[in-house]
Amino acid sequence: MKNYFTIPNIICYFRVLLCFYSCYFFLSTQSNFLFSALIIFIIALDGIDGIVARKLNQATPLGAKIDILSDRVVELVYWLFFAYLGYIGYWVFAYFLVRGFLVDWISFKTDKPLGDSWLRSSRFMRAGYGTLKVLSFILLAAFPSSIYTILIVYITVFVNFLRAWPVLRSQIKF
Repeated sequence: MKNYFTIPNIICYFRVLLCFYSCYFFLSTQSNFLFSALIIFIIALDGIDGIVARKLNQATPLGAKIDILSDRVVELVYWLFFAYLGYIGYWVFAYFLVRGFLVDWISFKTDKPLGDSWLRSSRFMRAGYGTLKVLSFILLAAFPSSIYTILIVYITVFVNFLRAWPVLRSQIKF
């Protein structure tokens, strides 16, 4: 029987719930600082769940999929939330939704890594993309109409596409 309630998985579920709460919190308080702090905390929990899984010897293929799914939900909630507020176009949310669905569907149907490359798997690219994503969310919360905010969002979309390309390319037959 699969165990859906390991400590790392519970951290993933908590992240998702906290993400929804943070959006509600922002709408009710308009506190950019606290909203930004919650975003940072929620994204940091993504790294913490992996550390906990390894330390407690609870890393499993199911847990990895729950982690990816919770990452996707958190990311999509924030992109949709900022589109709803009118800070970005809905196309940004739609891009991340389609990209996430395609790449995760391709990855979930197999247990072996697909399109493993420097673009997809290196610590540098993972950390760089994570930083861009957090920066996008924080800037959208604090300075939604700044040209620099929109530029960071566009760079985040581009880097996200670069990271998806190896998986998509692995499925294209020529």
